[in-house]
Amino acid sequence: MYSKTYMEHFAAPKNIGVIEGADSKCSVKNEEGGCFDTVQAFAKIDNGIIIDFKYKLKACSGTITAFSLLSTMLIGKTIQDAKSITFEQMDELLGGIPEKKSHSLRLALEARDKLLNN
Repeated sequence: MYSKTYMEHFAAPKNIGVIEGADSKCSVKNEEGGCFDTVQAFAKIDNGIIIDFKYKLKACSGTITAFSLLSTMLIGKTIQDAKSITFEQMDELLGGIPEKKSHSLRLALEARDKLLNN
């Protein structure tokens, strides 16, 4: 049901934590389908490049996985490149997620948008 990549990000999530003195931070909450994931996300940006991204969350496996993947996709990218990451790209990298977990990718991209528009 879940890909090897999905399970790797869920079992050992990357970049969990807080960035003290973050250049941008936001909170997002999912309210779809009775899943009330809450996430705080933090970014450190230098010269238009995301040099660090961390997050704290209380969430389902899909959201843990989505934020772990997103963190690996954002670090080292320019803001413009980070903004071009799509739902479809993330879904493909995770081997196709079940529909019931698609809210997790949308939530990760919502956090990305909030962080990079601050």
